[in-house]
Amino acid sequence: MSRNTLAIGDRRFGQLLGEESAESSVSLERTSEGIVLTVWWASSDSGSFVGWFRSSRDFPSSVDEPEPVPPRRLTFRDARGVVGLLGCHKGGYTTNLGGPGTGRVLVQEAVFGAPAPVDFDSVAGLRSTVSHLRSWVRAHSWVHEEDSSGALAYRKELSEDIDLGVWGGVQMALQPVAIVKEPIDPDEIRLGSSLWVQTTTTEPAEWATHLRAPKALRDLLVISAWSDENVMTYSVLHPEDKVFGTRSTWRLVASSRVRDDPPFAERRHLVTYEELGIRGLRQWFELRDRFQRAIDPIVSSISLRSASPAAVLAQVGPGLEALGYELLQRDGMGSKEASGVSFAGRARRILDDIGDLLPFESAGWGDRAASVYNGIKHANRQLPDDLQILNVERECTLIVRAWCAQELGVDSSVLLDRLREDPQAAPWVLA
Repeated sequence: MSRNTLAIGDRRFGQLLGEESAESSVSLERTSEGIVLTVWWASSDSGSFVGWFRSSRDFPSSVDEPEPVPPRRLTFRDARGVVGLLGCHKGGYTTNLGGPGTGRVLVQEAVFGAPAPVDFDSVAGLRSTVSHLRSWVRAHSWVHEEDSSGALAYRKELSEDIDLGVWGGVQMALQPVAIVKEPIDPDEIRLGSSLWVQTTTTEPAEWATHLRAPKALRDLLVISAWSDENVMTYSVLHPEDKVFGTRSTWRLVASSRVRDDPPFAERRHLVTYEELGIRGLRQWFELRDRFQRAIDPIVSSISLRSASPAAVLAQVGPGLEALGYELLQRDGMGSKEASGVSFAGRARRILDDIGDLLPFESAGWGDRAASVYNGIKHANRQLPDDLQILNVERECTLIVRAWCAQELGVDSSVLLDRLREDPQAAPWVLA
């Protein structure tokens, strides 16, 4: 196991390469809130660190200068190795006027072993994981066998890679991985399975370009099972980062933006991988691009569970409106005419496609939903009660999810049964 890592709760002390204050100690720490580099200075004129944080209030100057910031890229080093720090920006700091001080640099990504001269802001390869994707695809990494004496043996056996082709100039593939995990105590052996979403480009591209594919797969799982899912970056590849000067190597990554994976649980999906296959996944990528303004608000609303019902409907409603608008345009209606169609009219257009599949009465639903939606938008109207808002938000979300599943080719009779069993099918009621 490599020692050059940064687990949550880990804190490392070292220096920054290439800085005039490199002889000063810094610390690199990862918490559940993110990755933080802490720097110290002995006095206001003791090195470059002060310049990252100084302000006219703390360090008066007669010269107008731009707002001080730390470099966007830094390189940390200690006895465990080198760490490239990306997306650096200043956090808080404390100082005594003219004396010692401490500053915090917030880090977006840490690339372990990254050589200082290589610019990892753009990469030619990225491996990430999407929670519950492996179980949805039904990929496996290990098989177990029992002999005649009852002894149990595990053997590494990987499912085949899934080549998803090229999307937006990015080559995509799903790669099953067998993992031997670090044991918690010496009397155990821990085996794990994972599924990488690997993206590669002929020339280095921004991380956001590589992350389009895993984020699209995450969105599909959210739409399909209505359960929050995460994307976690695992490693990156840069063509200038050579091992022994001959081949590029994958570098492990820690990110500040990652959340803990949701606990494993069986999902009830509207869409299965067996139904879609590779062609269906590519169809989803295109569908998500074409109807992004409808799908994004729906998917992102799942993270608003602690928000008020009105706030969630204010997020979901525009997604349903956008879907109706896009469908009217797909029918041949001009943009100006489609813009003039009301919320109820756009809802009716969606229900023309899926009305018979819904586990609630669709006749008159558009007008009822519009009344509730407009009630939270316009201050001159009576605010609907929370139960009404919750149920309209639930129905809006289910409508868009059902439309996506049908658009991806799920058989209508199968989809009808799945919608009846879906967690969003049951209305909210007062206890």
